[in-house]
Amino acid sequence: MWKTILDPRIGYWRDEITNRKKDGHFCNVILTIYTVFDEKGKPRYFNASYVDSTKCKQAEQKLKESIEGLQKTFEQSEFYKDIFAHDINNILNNIKFSSELLKTYQNNSGKQEKMKEMIAIIQEAVNRGMKLVSNVQKLSKLNTNKFNLERVEVCKLLNESIKLIRGRYSTRKININIDVSSKNIFVRANELLLDVFDNLLDNAIKYNDTPTVEILIKLLNEHKEGINYIRITFINNGIGVLDVQKQQIFQRGHKNCKTGKGMGIGLSLVKKVVEQYKGQIWVEDKVKGDYSKGSSFILLIPESN
Repeated sequence: MWKTILDPRIGYWRDEITNRKKDGHFCNVILTIYTVFDEKGKPRYFNASYVDSTKCKQAEQKLKESIEGLQKTFEQSEFYKDIFAHDINNILNNIKFSSELLKTYQNNSGKQEKMKEMIAIIQEAVNRGMKLVSNVQKLSKLNTNKFNLERVEVCKLLNESIKLIRGRYSTRKININIDVSSKNIFVRANELLLDVFDNLLDNAIKYNDTPTVEILIKLLNEHKEGINYIRITFINNGIGVLDVQKQQIFQRGHKNCKTGKGMGIGLSLVKKVVEQYKGQIWVEDKVKGDYSKGSSFILLIPESN
């Protein structure tokens, strides 16, 4: 301490010490001692000051939280900007391309089927745009105090999601089965669980080049680290997920190596929602060691008793 205080190049010392108050109580303070030197560099006298270290640490913690909050806000704004810059651009390009083709076909009676295809592409692009806006709103909601949890019946939402997905892919041959011992299964979640199921089912069909899409949904009880979970496994016969992608697949902007298609914000939304439920999600091979046979997406969501 004194070596530091008496060194003209430094001239002060600071550290946290335990101080005894006049009433006999002890408290921690941050003590600072400054040295005032004369013109020859020799110490003339010392100044000392102290502050309550508890208040200082509280101020530091508040500052740290403020910085982290600003960083989080910045990251969220970059995340949303990335979503719109990438996905909206793709959607608008599809509409633009199809519209230009429609102009060339409009006076050609032999191109009626092609015109129907272009109109369908435009309609799908508009639907994608609407879903994108909806997903961004949901992502934004995850970071507010509006994210409330309630008792949700799993099978009811699963059946609703299956009904929606069958309507969306009415031209595909799809077999979806639910393996469950009891229909009265409840978890701590909210209405966004429907979006979780919708994304997992949608990907199982979208990234599937077999004549018949096979999806098996298994529900089991699982006890882990003192918590009762409902384990929901979506098993599909799609193109599968490479080992190197099994972590990356839940990140925004990830592209499938086999198809080259972007995964959009679907799985990144799924991961954010599940984490808000204090749950987990990961992907495994349907057949261990052979990713090409399909995938198993596994959810662990706390049970609601």
